[in-house]
Amino acid sequence: MNNTHRQIAVIGGGLSGICSAYFLAAKGYEVAVIERRAHAAEEATFGNSGLLAPGAAMPLTLPGAFATFAGRFQEEPRVLLASGADFKRNRWMRQTRQAQQQRFAANKLRLTRLSAYGQELTRQLQEHYAMEHENSSGVFHLFRTPLEAARMASLQEGAQQCEVKHKTLDTAEIRLLEPAFSSEAALAGALYYPDDIAGNCVLFAKQMRNAAQELGVSFHFSSTVKSIQPEFGGRVALELESPHLDSRLTTDGVVLAAGMQTAELLRPLDTPLPMRALQSYSALVPVKNPDDAPNMALFDDSYKVAMTRLGNRIRITGLLGFMPPSQAIPPKALRNLLKIAGDYYPNAANYNQAHFWSSTIPILPNGMPLFGPTRHGNVFVNVGHGVTGWAAAVGSARVLADMVAGEKSAVDTEGFLPQDLAA
Repeated sequence: MNNTHRQIAVIGGGLSGICSAYFLAAKGYEVAVIERRAHAAEEATFGNSGLLAPGAAMPLTLPGAFATFAGRFQEEPRVLLASGADFKRNRWMRQTRQAQQQRFAANKLRLTRLSAYGQELTRQLQEHYAMEHENSSGVFHLFRTPLEAARMASLQEGAQQCEVKHKTLDTAEIRLLEPAFSSEAALAGALYYPDDIAGNCVLFAKQMRNAAQELGVSFHFSSTVKSIQPEFGGRVALELESPHLDSRLTTDGVVLAAGMQTAELLRPLDTPLPMRALQSYSALVPVKNPDDAPNMALFDDSYKVAMTRLGNRIRITGLLGFMPPSQAIPPKALRNLLKIAGDYYPNAANYNQAHFWSSTIPILPNGMPLFGPTRHGNVFVNVGHGVTGWAAAVGSARVLADMVAGEKSAVDTEGFLPQDLAA
């Protein structure tokens, strides 16, 4: 994008959109964020696990779903599936399995580098703005089956190449670091990342909104973008429904960080994105026995579930479902989240007092974030970070701002660009 064009609209007021707006404003752009909800960070960001963890960062492919299809784990499915035939879903899941089999190691390495960059940026921002946080250090990455544990070698290789500290542990060694960990939990393997962090992603996103406003970013809530129309002369027109904006807004460029709405807005521009909407389920439970509660976070690779300690609460996040959005959480999701938490910390919390919610997240077949310019040079995307993508979202927002400004970025963008989807 030409550096003389200075006005940018960012669609989406979650973590990706807020951070994109912040880094663009820091480079001197005039930025407006347009969000359909009444407040910031109310959709996918609200369902973030809280892991700020380059070591545990994983392409979000769903091999466990195929075991569910095959009849295993029916009572405790790895991925919840809506009943009935869905041929588009099945074809999409074959693509994600292919990505996991063929490109997992390379994508893991790319994602770790991006996440390490994002983690360092987050630390700098928290320090610079004296942000409140609920950070804890140390993340356990746990594998329940030998098949899943077989990937540990490639994970360790990626961590070593990215200079991420890590160590393999058995259950006894985990208990030395985390005495509350249950010895009843059967594991096929475990990795420990001492420098990985967990915290409150929503709190960070809201404080980043304040930081962006200090740089001049304007936020427009309860406002929906109906369409994007590239115009002659390199401008972009947005058709809006908003209580406080005109129905048509013309700008020099636009960043789409709007979850599944990103794909809907790009479809008329002949720029399809092969994203699927997944439901992510979360629970927040009060700590009952502090001595039996974790001090460090964990990520259960089998169920794609993270547990993070936030003061006197424990957050359990990440069980995924190809299910329609609903106010009613599927009973299996409720049972599974608490069952997984109880496997590791049975006496930590009042699990019968859990507060549940679900969030819709977009995911690509390769399980990777997607950011950069589309075939329309002044229309950019920044989506697909997933429930464990806090660090990657911050990193990609900074790299995207570099791209918009025509500057060299600190991270190699191969594998993250829209043009790479066909590769």
